[in-house]
Amino acid sequence: MKANGSVVRNPYFTLLISRAPDCGSSRIGIVVGRRVGKAVTRNRLKRIFRELVRESHFGMAIGYHCIVYPKVKALEAKYQDIGMVWKSTLAQRGLLEV
Repeated sequence: MKANGSVVRNPYFTLLISRAPDCGSSRIGIVVGRRVGKAVTRNRLKRIFRELVRESHFGMAIGYHCIVYPKVKALEAKYQDIGMVWKSTLAQRGLLEV
């Protein structure tokens, strides 16, 4: 994934993107490690980003694999702010079909 992909970093998450042309739909995985915090914190971050993925999944371009690493700073921000950064990041990388 890292060898032929790209990495996008911002204050709320790190996104690894890899092209998968033989795959039908795009896939997104959410990874929250233990160093982020206790289970309550990790689960909250996963819920936030699952909802972002759910909202934007149908508008995504076909043939990509992505991994999202949420950051703790996302818990301090408003959901709308994270959503705007999420959508703009996907659009800049060509993952969002407009």
